[in-house]
Amino acid sequence: NGDIDWGKVKKEGVKFAIIRAGYRGSVSGSIVVDPYFKQNIAGAIENNIPVGIYFFTQAVNDIEAVEEASAVLSLVKDYDITYPVFIDTEGAGGKGRADSLEVSERSKVCQSFCETIRSGNYNAGIYASKNWFNKRLDITKLSADNITWLAEYQDEPSYGGTYQMWQYSSGGRVNGIEGRV
Repeated sequence: NGDIDWGKVKKEGVKFAIIRAGYRGSVSGSIVVDPYFKQNIAGAIENNIPVGIYFFTQAVNDIEAVEEASAVLSLVKDYDITYPVFIDTEGAGGKGRADSLEVSERSKVCQSFCETIRSGNYNAGIYASKNWFNKRLDITKLSADNITWLAEYQDEPSYGGTYQMWQYSSGGRVNGIEGRV
């Protein structure tokens, strides 16, 4: 979300923030650190806003998932992370290197990422839409230790599974942040 005025965000009553650490390129496969990561995590923490982390995956196997999680662990080691570290598993418009993964392989990617994050003594979780959880992941292959962050944009979620966090919109506005949140 670019330059954020975390002081204004705090005054708006925001209780926590999940900050993007980075992503894996959907074509190149390179791991990229979000250019605003350090600025955003420092700004949130300086304003006493508890933080969690997410990383947009394009891992095509569990080895790459461990690589992604290890990169995140390296980035967050000097910060007080109180919310989970999430793997964000979504499509990249049908052209991403991980878009055509089989359900079993995508589930292994998510589980390997989460296990690696937990090995660093952080809570770990999976961010996805209702459709993704129902059709692109095998939740029976995922640990109950994983925190589920559900994206389902409506007044009440209809997802039949268990979740601990719910993102009900992508069109919110917060003073101090340009654009949608």
